[in-house]
Amino acid sequence: MGKENVAPLEMKDLFEGVRIPNIVVAADGSILAFAGSGRQLRRSEDGGKSWSEVREVGEDARGSAIVDEGNGQVMVVNPAGSYLWRSCDHGKSWEKEEIVVASNPMGHGGPGKVPAQTACSESGVTLCHGEHQGRLLMPARVQPPEGNNDQEWWPYNYNTAIYSDDGGKNWQTSDPVQNGTGEGTLAELSSGKIYYNSRSHMSVDHRRRISWSHDGGHMWTDWQVSEHLFEIGEPFYFKYGTKPSYGCNAGLVRMPLEAMGGKDVLLFSTPDDPGGSRVRMSVWASFDGAKTWPVKRLVNGGMSAYSSVTADKDGRIYLLFERGEKELYDRTALAMFDLDWLAEGKDWRKLLEE
Repeated sequence: MGKENVAPLEMKDLFEGVRIPNIVVAADGSILAFAGSGRQLRRSEDGGKSWSEVREVGEDARGSAIVDEGNGQVMVVNPAGSYLWRSCDHGKSWEKEEIVVASNPMGHGGPGKVPAQTACSESGVTLCHGEHQGRLLMPARVQPPEGNNDQEWWPYNYNTAIYSDDGGKNWQTSDPVQNGTGEGTLAELSSGKIYYNSRSHMSVDHRRRISWSHDGGHMWTDWQVSEHLFEIGEPFYFKYGTKPSYGCNAGLVRMPLEAMGGKDVLLFSTPDDPGGSRVRMSVWASFDGAKTWPVKRLVNGGMSAYSSVTADKDGRIYLLFERGEKELYDRTALAMFDLDWLAEGKDWRKLLEE
């Protein structure tokens, strides 16, 4: 495609004065943009051209969202509170229901002092491949000893996942991903492997932490340090004099296979200032199952923080992220673009074939 024919980046503010973005595409194509840890919602039924007014999912709605690809239902799941809010009409109306969350072998994740938390993590996914097809899987974290985020307890905090095989009524907390992590993202590859990309609270190398699951999200193995994806550093310091990355919530999505000819394309979003400040919201693309990330483009050069990213079946990409003009977090913006814009002149279709 010639450069003159590339659709431009579109940007609009959707929320003001509220944090924690989360965005998904419903089964009917509606775009659901959440803020306030899943409590506030705006919907678009025309590919992001127009949006509903801000509405409340539920007064106590808290958590990240997931679309059940089997029946089209949308959920905002709060394992720490043992409930979720469910929509059977693509986000138009919502009902609260109780759920059961079982602990992992560490005794974490279920009801009690160290529950699983999905708020601030990326959206969940429905597994589409292998023996666990249809499973609902969501990134989550636990914070021993009692949900404490103080720096002295970071070595005990870790990412995990929760999964359900009965449409969201019962959930199991997975084994730990890796200690010192929090606010995770995950994506299923067409091979059935699941890629987990974690925020790192402790890394002096300012790099994201990676792990994999080969059993539908129950056990996480092959821990590694990302070679290509970095963390921001400020504003916290270890009391021992080193300056680790405090990290940042990030976005991750696998592009719909039907838009990519059945090939895996992963998108990742986070501020691009390794070891530095919450600025320069950027998006990366991988065409080889997260081994390399050869495409990157700046979306917003100013103050930028938490993000969530999704895509529709036509390949249109939607990035919901916190940004600021006068101060950080004063608004949550939506950026809309496609892979041609993201690749900025590179032939991404050729990368997909390699």
